[in-house]
Amino acid sequence: MLRFAEEIVLLALNDETGKISRNVPEQSLECAIAGALLMELDFLNRIDTGVESITLVNSDPTGDPLLDETVAILGKVGKSTPIVKALAKLMLKAGEFERRLLASLVHKGILKEENKSFLWMKGERTYPMLDGREESEVRTRIRMIILTDTLPDPRDVAIISLMEACRLYRTVFLNEELSECRKRIAKVAKMDFIGQGIAKLLKLTDSRPVEQIAHSV
Repeated sequence: MLRFAEEIVLLALNDETGKISRNVPEQSLECAIAGALLMELDFLNRIDTGVESITLVNSDPTGDPLLDETVAILGKVGKSTPIVKALAKLMLKAGEFERRLLASLVHKGILKEENKSFLWMKGERTYPMLDGREESEVRTRIRMIILTDTLPDPRDVAIISLMEACRLYRTVFLNEELSECRKRIAKVAKMDFIGQGIAKLLKLTDSRPVEQIAHSV
């Protein structure tokens, strides 16, 4: 099973270019990656999640270096932390996390790494999919839940709230479907406290830099 953060990165990739889609705001994707890591810890019962805060309840190694680093960051912030602050702290390393997630997807044989060079210009790294099966499974699952009113399970709620946060619905639904399903997407996304925290943080970043939020909230 792929981690939430890996599924989000897959959905954010443009199938043709092998790069993050231009329709995905960079800051939104970084916030979604941060939220995905928290969600993974929540499902592993390493944190307790409330309406406004998260509490680190188990700091033992998970066996996953990325999640262990997330735990270490949370431990430095404090045992109980406002969700918005925890997300902002993780966002400060989101660029590095994204690179490591792409490398993990390459290692799992889902993506391949290519370097494209032109004359003297430095090569540009892209990540085309090998067969697209994993991405297709995520898209199909999301479409079924939103378009058929299927009751989502907790993992589905989590991935849909992440999709909403970084506006990935345009990579999953056709333009003519969006007017019908946007309310349903927003309704499902609100079922997750971390998803709500992502929405709050992104609103805060309209007027304040992430670094300030990470150290002052």
